[in-house]
Amino acid sequence: MLAKILKNPLLRQSLWSIIARFVGVGLNFAVAILIAQKLPKAEAGMFFLLITYVTGFALFSRIGIDQLLMKEVASAHEDNQEFRNGFLHSSYKFVFLLSIVFIALWLALSPFIRDFSFDGKVDLNYLMFAGIGILFFNFIILNSTYLKAIQKTVIAVLSQNALPATTLLIVLGLFWNSFGTDQLYINLYTTSLVFAGVIAIVLTWSHLSIKDRKSSYSPRFSELFKKSLPLAPVAIFSFLMIFADTIMVSFFLPNEDVALYSIAGRISFIVLFFLGALEATIYPRLLNVYNHKPAQLHSFFWQSTALVIGVVLSVTAVMYFLSDWILYVFGEGYADAKQALGLLLIAQFLRAASITFSFMFIIREKVRYLNIILVLALIINLICNVIFIKKYGIEGAALATLISNGVLLFSVLTLFMTNKLLKIPAKSEAKGEQIA
Repeated sequence: MLAKILKNPLLRQSLWSIIARFVGVGLNFAVAILIAQKLPKAEAGMFFLLITYVTGFALFSRIGIDQLLMKEVASAHEDNQEFRNGFLHSSYKFVFLLSIVFIALWLALSPFIRDFSFDGKVDLNYLMFAGIGILFFNFIILNSTYLKAIQKTVIAVLSQNALPATTLLIVLGLFWNSFGTDQLYINLYTTSLVFAGVIAIVLTWSHLSIKDRKSSYSPRFSELFKKSLPLAPVAIFSFLMIFADTIMVSFFLPNEDVALYSIAGRISFIVLFFLGALEATIYPRLLNVYNHKPAQLHSFFWQSTALVIGVVLSVTAVMYFLSDWILYVFGEGYADAKQALGLLLIAQFLRAASITFSFMFIIREKVRYLNIILVLALIINLICNVIFIKKYGIEGAALATLISNGVLLFSVLTLFMTNKLLKIPAKSEAKGEQIA
């Protein structure tokens, strides 16, 4: 079995990606456990909610540029380094300008966010300062995406997941005796993102030779905006599908319940962590196969799909059987999240099962179908949240996620089959024959 894995490039790279992702999972869990045990439950809820808001604002500010960077760089020929690096440089400028705009928006909305999501109990100055994290979180994602696109998968996975957790652990460790007082943890979290963003840039540039760091290719801002905007809804609605529940729980329930649901969500996200490792391996290769070796598309797609379902199903089953022990680690009282966790684990598996099919919508430039599906699933999620949270609390939020992810999977599979997305266009078939 091991010999087979080592001989198969997809399996071998996926294994290394999963190991790297597992390191990131461990470090992120160390942060979550530390916060849950060190802070009162209400304060822990505010900390986890802050992370959700910062990552959400950062995602909206990118408007799909990371998806475009992956698509363009992974599709480019390996010898076209000038194009790859020119696209990266322009993406830096694009993200910087839009991040500044969204930081200003964060500052304007902070009083409303404090009152409606944090029960008015978070320090407004600290909350406003956290907006700086939007820019540096974007740098983390952008550099990780580029490394994935050039198939430096392991370092890309580590920089996206392990790096922010590592810098946060270091900063918290330096201020261990005081980070739990006067909500200092908010400033420490923001500071850790600054360090992680700078390190992410250094890691990416370390993989470029001196001559490759300059490029005459520089697409205009308007060109990037036009190409990235259609890709934005996929990422935005995917984020909202995952985190809308947490935000709505913060609207309807006290901060203590936000902490419970956040912990259940973070445990269930282990499924998505493993999925992310597989995605980092599969998506750039699927792009490359489609553009340069279309004759191999059918077999590679189904091999990748089987790999995703097998790995994610195994992780889901293990997490469910260990749920009691895992919740116990976070501290007394978090066992109350067990039922919500069970529902969320099933929901995340359903979501993961759709990932390779979703890739083909993007590759075949039928993103509008995917956007329609995500909008439909999100609307169902929001409606179910309003209905079920009031009746069942955090279990209602988890049930809303399960229902919406079921609708998502069914819709993706239906449109995938009806649009015959694996059918290779005649032009690509001819290209594949020439390559062969």
